[in-house]
Amino acid sequence: MVQTREKLCRNDDCSLKRTGSELCDPFDSAMFKAWINQGMCPANPVVLRLFKTLIEKGFKVFLVTGRYEGTLAKITTDNLHNQGFIGYQRLILRSMKYKGQSAVKYKSSIRKEIEEEGYRIWGNVGDQWTDLQGECLGNRTFKIPNPMYCIS
Repeated sequence: MVQTREKLCRNDDCSLKRTGSELCDPFDSAMFKAWINQGMCPANPVVLRLFKTLIEKGFKVFLVTGRYEGTLAKITTDNLHNQGFIGYQRLILRSMKYKGQSAVKYKSSIRKEIEEEGYRIWGNVGDQWTDLQGECLGNRTFKIPNPMYCIS
């Protein structure tokens, strides 16, 4: 994530105002990381239901995140498990190899690696438009809302 390009928002369009004349607040990465480290990030119920359905139907689900592997791997893995995300093929966190790369470039590279392993990407679900841009997107893309922040 590039801090200078992120904003806290209550909708998908960071150019819209939250309330009255108040603009979106700048993204506070320290505050966001502190919240993540509490290990209590709630699952989106619809996404969890989709995840469980895909697992039941035999799909191999990869979870790709921009969270850094070195600092957030354990808390992210534990939180996913505690929220019911069990049975995924692999959780892929951003390694130092991808530090400083845009979300589009990083996630495109990861999807390409997954395809090179012999997997076919049927669908790509993301809460940011940057999740659904770039290369190796799969057959379908699905944008879900994120009420907390957006990456432009």
